[in-house]
Amino acid sequence: SLLAPILPGPATLAFVGGSIGLPAASLALQFLGPSGGRVARSMGGVPASAELTALAHEAAAAVNVPPPKAVYSIPAREPNAFATGLRGNTAVAVTQGLVDSLSERELKAVLAHEMGHLKHKDVGRNMHVAIAAAGLGGVFHAGRELLRVAHRQQYEQRRAAAASSRSQDRGEDADAASPGALTGLAAALCVAGLSTQAIAHALRLGASRAAELEADRAAADAFGAEALISALTKISRRAATHDDLRSSALGASMAHMMISGGPTAADAAFATDGRQTLGRWLGRAMQLLSTHPSLEVRVAALRAIK
Repeated sequence: SLLAPILPGPATLAFVGGSIGLPAASLALQFLGPSGGRVARSMGGVPASAELTALAHEAAAAVNVPPPKAVYSIPAREPNAFATGLRGNTAVAVTQGLVDSLSERELKAVLAHEMGHLKHKDVGRNMHVAIAAAGLGGVFHAGRELLRVAHRQQYEQRRAAAASSRSQDRGEDADAASPGALTGLAAALCVAGLSTQAIAHALRLGASRAAELEADRAAADAFGAEALISALTKISRRAATHDDLRSSALGASMAHMMISGGPTAADAAFATDGRQTLGRWLGRAMQLLSTHPSLEVRVAALRAIK
């Protein structure tokens, strides 16, 4: 194993610290790219066409915010969009699946939604939450990897004992962590990791749900509620069969920043017939764990706009 033997003191602490710090640092570097576009480029994004860029600038003007420094097109079939960037170095990215699914007015409504996030300064907060969540998620991954190494060490010790019929030389690497101690540390990290992952998800929930409704309102004020309702309904339907953006590691860490976090059971029923079906209670329960309001909630909020 590449990690064995693991020392109980500084080496193990360094490994755990790296498991937490490296994912957070890696994501932070993605966010700190010029014009906020490094994240989009990491997802395969390329500078958008002049037509798409013009639509983004039109949406920015309609929402009364400066246009993003860059607009990107991501070659994913999943219909989605997000805004990124810090300190004015902003970028907006849309997938090819979104462009293929929507009319021009619907696309402008989605772009206005992203401009709403820029207007309300949600983007910086969402990026900080994503960085924190990446670090918190590293606790569980560190425990899982240490547990794997401990099991490997136990196997190696049993094999050595069977082959030599004598105990391990006590003078050999006296500082090496015993598999039992390592297993205890790994189990503790796994338990702590589950807690930190719950905290990370709670951070995403707190950063995303209300902000999505506010950004929806900005889009409705700019291009009308019906344009965004139609766009969200189409996005929900297509997202049920295409998730190639959110299923990537980077996409998953940023899903709470996208216009769609993926359809829920309630979304599927609502998009199909406009009302909740027999699965409504399950849909409502699952919605409590979603970073985005359900399609039904978003549509109701948009239709309530006077």
